[in-house]
Amino acid sequence: MASQADLVEKHRATIEQAIEAWRSRTFFAHWAEVPSGKVYGESAAADGKARFDAQLGKPFDRLLHDQAQSWHGEEESPYGFALGISYPVHSPDVLVANAQRAQRAWSALTPWERAAVLVEALQQSAAIFFELAHATQHTTGQGFVMAFQASGPHAFDRALEAIAAGVWTQEAFATSADWVKPLGKATVRLSKRYRIRPRGVNVTIGCSTFPVWNSVPGMFASLVTGAATIAKAHPKVVYPIALVVGALQQALDRLGFNPHLVQLAVPTPYEPMTQALVGTDGVGTVDYTGSAAFGDQLERFCAEHGIVCFTEKSGVNPVLVESVESLDAALENLAFSICLYSSQMCTAPQNIFVPAAGVAERSSGRTVPLEEFIARCVSAIDALVQNEKVGPGTLGAIQSPATLDRIERARTLGVPILRDSAPIVQPEYPNARTATPLVLRGDTRLRAQYEHEWFGPIAFVVPVASFEHGLEEMTSSVRRCGVLSTLVYTTDGSLQSAAEEALLAAGAPVAFNFSGPVWINQSAAFSDFHGTAATRAGNASFTDVAFVASRYSVVGTRCGE
Repeated sequence: MASQADLVEKHRATIEQAIEAWRSRTFFAHWAEVPSGKVYGESAAADGKARFDAQLGKPFDRLLHDQAQSWHGEEESPYGFALGISYPVHSPDVLVANAQRAQRAWSALTPWERAAVLVEALQQSAAIFFELAHATQHTTGQGFVMAFQASGPHAFDRALEAIAAGVWTQEAFATSADWVKPLGKATVRLSKRYRIRPRGVNVTIGCSTFPVWNSVPGMFASLVTGAATIAKAHPKVVYPIALVVGALQQALDRLGFNPHLVQLAVPTPYEPMTQALVGTDGVGTVDYTGSAAFGDQLERFCAEHGIVCFTEKSGVNPVLVESVESLDAALENLAFSICLYSSQMCTAPQNIFVPAAGVAERSSGRTVPLEEFIARCVSAIDALVQNEKVGPGTLGAIQSPATLDRIERARTLGVPILRDSAPIVQPEYPNARTATPLVLRGDTRLRAQYEHEWFGPIAFVVPVASFEHGLEEMTSSVRRCGVLSTLVYTTDGSLQSAAEEALLAAGAPVAFNFSGPVWINQSAAFSDFHGTAATRAGNASFTDVAFVASRYSVVGTRCGE
């Protein structure tokens, strides 16, 4: 078993490189995003699938938890079959007590020691990537490649980013000082020490669509700052985060640490658990991803009880298309963003504002009329949906039946349907729950119809009087509804500057003129701040200084001569 000093030296270069990337905001990826046998081993894909198949219908026994009171599981694949996996259920009191015991020795380590242990645990846990991809695919409905990337390398990079931010933040001041104050001919001398004290046990509340990617930033920001963490799973999406928790527990155990530093909380229909867990004495921080309704309630509860709460809630993401270099390139990009994982992403575009006079296209030298823009937008979506090689994997499956109900409700709004939704065949899974994008025509006089989140494959094309009108609609929507992404297409530099200033003032991140293989849905670790903490869509940002520094206190000791 390696010592903490050995682990620090082993992972020093990785941590320093991650810190530099986090500070400079340049491209950095520690884990390869391509599910390649050359990278992960020639048998890795087959082994992962075999482990997935072997787990179906059996208890998940890879967690190092004590005192399970029962076993429960209710997961069904959106691709049309029951997983049949059960998980150990623990009471909130037991989970928090386990975490507090594990936290005592952990918080006594230095930030660098904690960081090195966590990087080693991540390195060892990367062996689960392929099984994790299948687990994510068959709980969330993501396509396999997206599931591999989102829950594997991209999520682990976000965890490493949180580690890097935590080390940098905690290293911002000296851990000790000899303090000398002149008092005329005399002096006063004090020996001072400064210790990081975590605010308490962390609870991370997982979501149903990105159960790992959205959870590990808060978990690792807490761990690196000295706290134990409890991952409370969504009842329908347990398997992916159970895999991660189990792998981390086993790695920590091999390294000589209490595996209860990381635990899994499994809700049941009889014990939803979230409120009871968050309200247990000893919990100091909470991370939440989910609906605004429950997120608002959770923020109020935490504020009343002195708990630091980090939230990512629902937003309404707008697009403004005023002028483009090539309309086909822009629409191909936009169509992919709308189709990707059937828009079951917090960053997916929903409301597309277009001047009623049309969109100027520089390459052709013409203004494309609004109706032609709509027709070509629908055609771009159709081209992707009907591509037998690309379409099914891009759209994936619908995680929750509630999303299909939402599509039905959108159909009854009484507005023109520009493109209707329909199932898409998933060749390997004939019983998959699927839906292609529904595109509706909006009206700024009836903005209440589209100024709330229509989670899933639902988009609105909304005519506006001008670029200025469209920008005002965007910024007012940001202020009223919150946002995780915005996208503007314009070839006019002055309009781009105006849009940037207006949207940044409203607290929204903004992207311009995306085409090619980069999409508004994506958020790159070490470079993109996921969420700004400046709109109603949430008060947290992956990963700024506040995201880690708010998790601990600095406690000083002063000793006289």
